[in-house]
Amino acid sequence: MEEFMTFKAFTLVLVTGTLTACVSSGENSSVNSEWKVLNSKRPQCAKAAGITGPYSATTEYYGGSVVQVFEPGPGVSGAQAAKANACMKA
Repeated sequence: MEEFMTFKAFTLVLVTGTLTACVSSGENSSVNSEWKVLNSKRPQCAKAAGITGPYSATTEYYGGSVVQVFEPGPGVSGAQAAKANACMKA
């Protein structure tokens, strides 16, 4: 189980790094700004939802906006994910 969590954390870092590279160009300054705001909100929203351990969040470019979504999984209930997602939208 711990190996799976480590792999998942590595994957999140890898995806985050790739997304950073993609949105860091000058042409995507509004997307880059949105992404930075969401990244700074994510730990606060996880804490507010009672998520204390590792979690999974997807980042997508959807409808002209960057969207980050908490996913239920090991250590994160559906209710916690929903609460964190509501926080991200606020």
